[in-house]
Amino acid sequence: MSNRCPSLAVLAEELRNANAERLQELTSEIYQYARKAYRGNDNSLAENTCCEALNMLEHIPGMINERALLYRLLANIYNKTGDYRKSLENSHVSAELFLSINEIEKAVPVYSNCGVLLHYLGDDAGAYQTYLQALELAEKNGFEQEKARILLNIASLLEARKEYEEALEKIDQAEKIFKEDSNKRGLAYSRCEIAEINLAMGNTEESLINHRIAFDLRKEIGIERELLSSCSKFSSALIEAKQPEKAIQLCLEAMETAHQSHWPSALTEVLLRLAEAQLENGSPAETIITVCKAENIFEAFEGFLENRAQLKRVESKALRALGELEGAYTTLCEYLEMEEKRLIRRRDETISGLKIAMEVKASLREKEVIAKKNDELTKTNNQLTAAMAKVKTLSGMLPICASCKRIRDDDGYWQQIESYISSHSTAEFSHSLCSDCVEKLYPEAAKKLPSDLLK
Repeated sequence: MSNRCPSLAVLAEELRNANAERLQELTSEIYQYARKAYRGNDNSLAENTCCEALNMLEHIPGMINERALLYRLLANIYNKTGDYRKSLENSHVSAELFLSINEIEKAVPVYSNCGVLLHYLGDDAGAYQTYLQALELAEKNGFEQEKARILLNIASLLEARKEYEEALEKIDQAEKIFKEDSNKRGLAYSRCEIAEINLAMGNTEESLINHRIAFDLRKEIGIERELLSSCSKFSSALIEAKQPEKAIQLCLEAMETAHQSHWPSALTEVLLRLAEAQLENGSPAETIITVCKAENIFEAFEGFLENRAQLKRVESKALRALGELEGAYTTLCEYLEMEEKRLIRRRDETISGLKIAMEVKASLREKEVIAKKNDELTKTNNQLTAAMAKVKTLSGMLPICASCKRIRDDDGYWQQIESYISSHSTAEFSHSLCSDCVEKLYPEAAKKLPSDLLK
């Protein structure tokens, strides 16, 4: 495959001048090229092609569906390479574009994926709200299979909260939908979730049974990434159950099927579990070999700090078991350094994820909030305008009678001063007598009053 789509350079001008039908043909051609690169594991080429295509389409009206598809593919590319923040940003844009043209069936799974990514970024509250919004859309539009998948995602969050009974209820609802449609892929997901919950509840044997069912289903279906994911979780449960030999066999079996994996994160997780099982089984030398294999896979990729750090941790333990204390110490220091970087990155990604989650929530209620704020601002502005008008009237030149002290209003009528001020402000009057008027009007009474009251 060439490093650049042969037609991209010449298509830019043609895109600007093409009619609607030709425009769709050209963007479809570019999209298919990027998709082919993505499936061929040429992620850099796929990313560059999508970005160039989106730049070309930026100033071309319409083409919303095509742009949404490109953003969705771009999100998948970033997800594959472990950049969950960028994946979330592009997923959100894609979902909004699909919704804007009423492509609900395409928007729902992308929104659901936003929830998964928010969970990866540590924003479980945002993930839960996003799942509920996606679930509402799925139910309203009768997308039963997508509804079942969202229920499984919600179950995963409930499991993290240790709300196991509620999680199992959601899984049961999802399984009924999957069984009605004979959806083996969905059933594998549900069995895997049941296994994880049983493991968390201490039901090890039940967990192993369900992991085996999920693994066999995924092996039958042949979806590489999901098979590796199932293997990683199943082998981890076997190690916890003190069955490292079985974990080793399982990992080797999965790697035979997926030795040409295009999912480095999933494959290295299996290698990590294999290394842990080998170490638990008393084979530190084999552990070192497995760790080296995983590190070789990572040479072509950035990110995946968590997996890299855990490999260093296992390698350090293996070196210590072999008596290579200096190497064990050096590797342990590398692990701690990676772990520090991972935690800092996780913090930054969590903050970024929270910001994006806020944008997602804001976009869903933006019109309602803006309308409400506009009403409030209009009302407040009217009140301020009226108040300012009154203030201006009172601060202007007031014609007042030199004898009776009445004020002439704008219509030419003379009003008592207290009446005029009351009608042009919020001031109110109460009547009393000053000391001079008391002495003038009631001299006898004034003589009886204390002198300090007549000052």
